[in-house]
Amino acid sequence: MAQQLRSDIVSQVDCAKNGIEALAMLQQKRYDLVICDLAMPGMDGIVFVKHLAQLRDRPDLFILSSQPDSLLQLVERLAKSLGFERVASHAKPMVIDDIKAAVRCFDDLRLMSGRALPIDNAVAADAVDVLEGLIRKQFTAWYQPQHDIATARIVGVEVLARWNHPRRGVLPPSVFLDTIIESNWINHLNSILLEKALRAQAEWRKAGRNLTISFNLPVCLLAEESLPDRLLNIVESCGGDPGALMLELTETTVADQFSDYLAGAARLKLKGFKLSIDDFGTGYSSLFNLMSVPFDEIKLDRAFVHGAHKNPVARAALESSIALAKRLDIKVVAEGVEDPRDLALLQHQGCSTVQGYLFSRPMAEPMFEKLLLGRN
Repeated sequence: MAQQLRSDIVSQVDCAKNGIEALAMLQQKRYDLVICDLAMPGMDGIVFVKHLAQLRDRPDLFILSSQPDSLLQLVERLAKSLGFERVASHAKPMVIDDIKAAVRCFDDLRLMSGRALPIDNAVAADAVDVLEGLIRKQFTAWYQPQHDIATARIVGVEVLARWNHPRRGVLPPSVFLDTIIESNWINHLNSILLEKALRAQAEWRKAGRNLTISFNLPVCLLAEESLPDRLLNIVESCGGDPGALMLELTETTVADQFSDYLAGAARLKLKGFKLSIDDFGTGYSSLFNLMSVPFDEIKLDRAFVHGAHKNPVARAALESSIALAKRLDIKVVAEGVEDPRDLALLQHQGCSTVQGYLFSRPMAEPMFEKLLLGRN
């Protein structure tokens, strides 16, 4: 395997006899990728992954094993729960094209998250630096297109935050979002992003493209009584329509009081906003929230979409979620679509809208407008 990797993918490949030796090597040197089995002597692959997660700079992880697919998928989920951003698994025997595909996918994900930048540019920013960026209006909106699954036509965009840092370049939310939330500046950032997106939406409308804007809203903000009026004022000042704004409530976070969640959602609906459950299926109360609030959309998390064509469990979860949404007359958006075989599965099951690298990655406004004008 090492010889084939050296000739086909990378020039430097080191081998370790077992997990203990591998961890010692990782303490001495930074590696981009680790390939490991699960049934290994001395330290099994699951314990090895847990130790690997404790490293300050985690490598990408590729699990190659003869264990059942269900166990491989479980270890993938374990790795992601431990903080690994890029994980893949495949059954033995090794197929070099599988590893090549995983490496290409890791590279794409690294670009999306900003981790392709130097290590310094992945370090979380401090509050003083973030505040200066807010004051100097360095934060801007990027867009990931959402496509009609039948026609591939762009029908909407998800708004994503980026920081045009004067020294560090374009930075992703992983660098600054925690600091902004902890410092209670999230409303200020949201106002900046929403205004930019609404003014862009007005220009797209003039060009004959009526696109829905999907905007992430932390559930904790629903407790603020001023939130619905504040959002509506921004929309109206930009000449927008609240019905063309889909507010994505991230269901992995909840309001301190469920009554605040219900009241906040009800008041947003009263103002005419559309509501979406983001990352549907990953939170502890998906179905209960869906029963409690008249949502207009559910967004299927990448964990259920990526590789679903070969994963019976993910395929069953997709089928059930889409069938439920259809019965409730709720729109379904699948994110993280990267494989044509997953796309075909989604289309067969009746999903209406998709987003992901198979179509477009997030991009700045000028690049998105060029893409938009280039399509029918």
